[in-house]
Amino acid sequence: MFNIDSDIKKSSIIDKKFYINNKAYQQVINKIFAFSWQLITDQVTINKTNVIPFIFLEKSINEPMILVKDDSIKCLSNVCTHRAHIVMKKSCNKNKLKCKYHGRTFKLNGQLNHAPGFNDASNFPTKNDNLIQYHIQNWHQFIFVSMNPKINISNALDDISNRLPNYKFSNLIFDKHNSNSYYINANWALYCENYLEGFHVPFVHKGLTKDINYDSYETIIIDNSVLQIAQASIGEKAINGTNNIYAYYYWIFPNLMINIYEWGVSINIIEPLSINSTKINFLSYPFKGKAQPVNSSSSLDNVEMEDQDVVLNVQKGIESNAYKGGRYSPEHEKGLHYFHLLINKYLNDNSI
Repeated sequence: MFNIDSDIKKSSIIDKKFYINNKAYQQVINKIFAFSWQLITDQVTINKTNVIPFIFLEKSINEPMILVKDDSIKCLSNVCTHRAHIVMKKSCNKNKLKCKYHGRTFKLNGQLNHAPGFNDASNFPTKNDNLIQYHIQNWHQFIFVSMNPKINISNALDDISNRLPNYKFSNLIFDKHNSNSYYINANWALYCENYLEGFHVPFVHKGLTKDINYDSYETIIIDNSVLQIAQASIGEKAINGTNNIYAYYYWIFPNLMINIYEWGVSINIIEPLSINSTKINFLSYPFKGKAQPVNSSSSLDNVEMEDQDVVLNVQKGIESNAYKGGRYSPEHEKGLHYFHLLINKYLNDNSI
């Protein structure tokens, strides 16, 4: 659909129509996000309530689902197989799922348990009367869900575990106070693009530039993901057990960022709401006894606002008649180029 040369030295940036054409946006939803893995919650949360209803990408895919836990964690459809009523509306602790419309109940594995009024129905029940079970992936304490997982994220998650074998992911705790949801009037991909290059850091993030050794900034391409590595400046805290690493910045296609620091992990989930509207779910997971740094020139709250300002200005420029599309910096924009290659790959995949 979009011609991106595999040679970054020759290629121009993806056509601006990608950001402003409604047909292109819908194809992204249907051919990328419908086949993506999405981080839904963590195991600590589902240990508190064993039934958690949620919407898978509410404004785009808009699929009602339920996370359930009995002997294992599963993800089920939240749509009753009788007349399509939503089965569960609130998080709770239950040993069965019950639809309040006509009293149909399901076991926690999705199998039909009881269907009042169907004693005389022929050839009933069938497998179609069970709740659909979706794909689930556990990584440390985090739970990922996919409707149809054609985008492999295992290599990226394995890379994190292999680089940080002694990182105490089990000691991370969710910090509700420093977590937030942001809404910006910009295309979702522009936020991802800004994340995928450190090129802008010395120009936009003056505080962060002081904390890292920018000359050592490194970008590594991994299957369906990009890793950016920043070393710490002299006197700044580095991740324990690493060679003076200030942060590992992992982006996982299409919309997940996992940022690993000395104090803990921050996660950004970039959710498209419309062609020019995006929700940013920012989740903070510090270690027990530590806290996410805040209220400084280099803290994540300040860097986030700087990034959002940049993205909003790029959105204005993308809509301008004057902008025709630039080139990639071969030195600094390998991650951005790879993102566009992946978009092109999945949009052109006729098997989807």
